[in-house]
Amino acid sequence: MDDFFEKKDGADNAPQEPECNTENPVEAATEPAYSDNCFSGNEFTPITEQRSDYSDFGTSTPSPQNKINYSDILPVTDYKPMSRGLKLFALIMAAVILLTGVSVTGYFLGRNSISYGTRKNVNLNLAAKPKETDEMTASEVYDKVNASVVGITVYNTAGNGSQASGVFYSADGYIVTNDHIYSEVGAPKFKVYTSDGKEYDAKYVAGDQVSDLAILKIDASGFTPAQFGNSDEIICGENVVAIGRPSDAAHASSITKGIISSTARRVKTTSNYSAKLIQTDSAINPGSSGGALVNMYGQVIGITSSKLAGVSYDSVGYAIPTKTMKRICEELISKGKVVSRAKLGITYTAINSVSAEINGYDYIGLYIASVAEDSDLFGKVNAGDVITRINGIEVTSDDVVLDIIEESSAGDKVSVTVVSKTGRESTFDITLKANTGESSYSSEINSDSSSGNSGGTFDFPFGE
Repeated sequence: MDDFFEKKDGADNAPQEPECNTENPVEAATEPAYSDNCFSGNEFTPITEQRSDYSDFGTSTPSPQNKINYSDILPVTDYKPMSRGLKLFALIMAAVILLTGVSVTGYFLGRNSISYGTRKNVNLNLAAKPKETDEMTASEVYDKVNASVVGITVYNTAGNGSQASGVFYSADGYIVTNDHIYSEVGAPKFKVYTSDGKEYDAKYVAGDQVSDLAILKIDASGFTPAQFGNSDEIICGENVVAIGRPSDAAHASSITKGIISSTARRVKTTSNYSAKLIQTDSAINPGSSGGALVNMYGQVIGITSSKLAGVSYDSVGYAIPTKTMKRICEELISKGKVVSRAKLGITYTAINSVSAEINGYDYIGLYIASVAEDSDLFGKVNAGDVITRINGIEVTSDDVVLDIIEESSAGDKVSVTVVSKTGRESTFDITLKANTGESSYSSEINSDSSSGNSGGTFDFPFGE
């Protein structure tokens, strides 16, 4: 390599040795490094100034205006550290800003959580309707479900009694039926008849007037529980059958066929409670109460109740949806009563646009008649006030409020907007209380009960 840079006397095209810049060590240290070196005798010296001739290395000569100017890096001599007081002030301000952000975020998250209080993490274990599967015939459905339907004789030592039906809830002898079947029979006893002709004694476990559901228990196992389908999947016009023991509990179950007339018909009871029921034109006669309403895939989608009697409607029967039944029965078995059902804790009169115009009301909504002492609204609203919105939704009928309450659990919060008699509007975030309800079951014999009351003549849902 030394030979490459060696000068030859008399040669005009010999490469010239570049000059070395040793005057400015700062500039030399900061300029770009090149692959060639500057020679001083036999010593290597870094190049510190820009070449004027790069032709020997195949490099174009840079333009003068592209030359990079470097400035000396000088230390900061006038820096003063932040005082301790200023640091403390900055720390406090940062903490205040952070706390404010957290509070505002929490407030709006809390407000957003006050909405439809759906029952979270509740596994109802309801079967989905089969897809891409043909419907069964009525006889096939009967064959599949018959072993799950039982007949029930209700009686007491005074000779009072009635007939009803039931459905096996589990293989270990739990049976779901209606609560009203023993309403006229004090200190009732129960005989249960299965599809194979066997007879069992059953005991009362728990009941609930509000939902008209009850649980009986046979001390045996190996029974065939029904497959409970999801009642939310039913549609109007869908084919269904009703299976029960309408004539005699000890006889074989009978079957009637019809359609779903309404998926969620709200029916009010004598206890001022209303429930959404499945309406069907399948014949549901006295004695069939507590039987099965079944879709054409053999899934029980409702627990039937007595045909609406005493009114001039034909082909109108009702069934309690499995979505309601499952939730209630699980608590009746495990708790002995309903514990999660929610209530607002008021009595009211619904005001719609028509009644408001007729009676001269300024608002539509729920006209409050009274407030229970255990209600979270007690002391906040008064009789004569009108609930106009719930969870921000306009109350155009009581269904709006009831739907939200029924989809909530005790302990959930809802937002209620109320207009007072003076016209002042207020909004309250309230906690829903538990609507535990009671059972029609009585351990005492009522001497006024009529004897021989067979056939289950309870005028559901209107009572006696």
